[in-house]
Amino acid sequence: MGLIVTAFIATKMTLMKNYIKLTIFCILTLCAQELVENSNTGFGLTIPSGVGIEISGEVEVELIDVEGRGGTLYRDEFIQKVDYRSPFVEIDKTVLDFKLLYTDNLTYNFSLRFDDNGAYADKHFLKYQRGSSKLEFGKNRPLIALKRKTEGYPLIGTAYWKGRQYHLDYQRNFKTSSAGISVALKRLINYDAAAEDESFEMMVYDDAEKIDGQTIEFGMRAEKTFEPFKIQGWYYWGKLVDDEEWKKRLHYDFDYYANIEDDQTLSDSAYVGHFWFGGRAELLLGEVLSRAEYIYSEDGFLPRHGYYVETSTSFSLLSLNNIFALLRFGELKIDPMRLTDTFMNPYRNEYEKILLENDDEDDERFYPLLKDPQTWNRTMITFALGYDITSYAKLKFEYYILNEETGGRDVKDNQILVQLKLNF
Repeated sequence: MGLIVTAFIATKMTLMKNYIKLTIFCILTLCAQELVENSNTGFGLTIPSGVGIEISGEVEVELIDVEGRGGTLYRDEFIQKVDYRSPFVEIDKTVLDFKLLYTDNLTYNFSLRFDDNGAYADKHFLKYQRGSSKLEFGKNRPLIALKRKTEGYPLIGTAYWKGRQYHLDYQRNFKTSSAGISVALKRLINYDAAAEDESFEMMVYDDAEKIDGQTIEFGMRAEKTFEPFKIQGWYYWGKLVDDEEWKKRLHYDFDYYANIEDDQTLSDSAYVGHFWFGGRAELLLGEVLSRAEYIYSEDGFLPRHGYYVETSTSFSLLSLNNIFALLRFGELKIDPMRLTDTFMNPYRNEYEKILLENDDEDDERFYPLLKDPQTWNRTMITFALGYDITSYAKLKFEYYILNEETGGRDVKDNQILVQLKLNF
């Protein structure tokens, strides 16, 4: 009798869980239709000094669910647990954007962001644009970063160009091409999640912050369009931040790093070379956009690379217009190959060559460790659907299939995202 009651309660709980998910989803959709029908793009004003100000913003409300059952009964403490396996709703962020119009050519842009980390100035930069030239000074993403239609980033997007940096950037546009150079305060190595849940974080170039021993990163990029084909390429280089990166991140967080450079190495003898480069190609045929991107990097003696390929399109279905669909596959791998001693590395003469002698046939020096998610190799498949309820309200559904090479057990952390995005 007890088993029957237990089974009955479990069945009821499962049905209730699915009902709640469906109810929340429907409420989000109906609220969007009612609240945004009369929305505006924002407004502008002029202060006594004569400076014009444009104000706009956005709010993102999300329903997130991670694969597997939630609750203490199902937690596995052998490996880092997923934060929340039970579905939850949150305001992912609220952003207020201000654009100060000093002249037709000179503007100052800054964003105030409100999220679980508090309120802070996110991106803020001065931009001067005249004719075919553009100069930008302040905090922004590297200008190779994409403006995504999906909420989820590609793996290499999170790893390399999601983080903000303080930079001085110059770009010159030509008829079918452009070129740019930048000088930036190097972003620190840190860790971030591959998708929505914050567990099993991977190594990334994070937002810039004040740090003792700050170094400079230089960059250059170019773009060329051959209708309907477009290609981009970039190269960045600099040196790791003393102690904060080569010691606290590479030596402390990657056990195999000491097999190349001893943990007792002093700062003045450490190898701190850093460079990364990549390319992107796009093909637009009608409403179908296909894109591929590749990035390679070396931080000290730690090489990584990754890529993704994706196809997206917009279409109408029955009475629904402006439906967006995307399919993406991406990979991020530790120690895929090594370019330390090649011409691609501007610091190739600043380390002892004997350190990289290796008798392994595969020439690998770093392997995944179950206890250290930053050492894992990863792939991610993204399915995304979006619908423009109005010009200023979007509903998104995204499903992330994650696969990690952990050096041990399998990790179940596929994720579903339903998001309502309101612009104003």
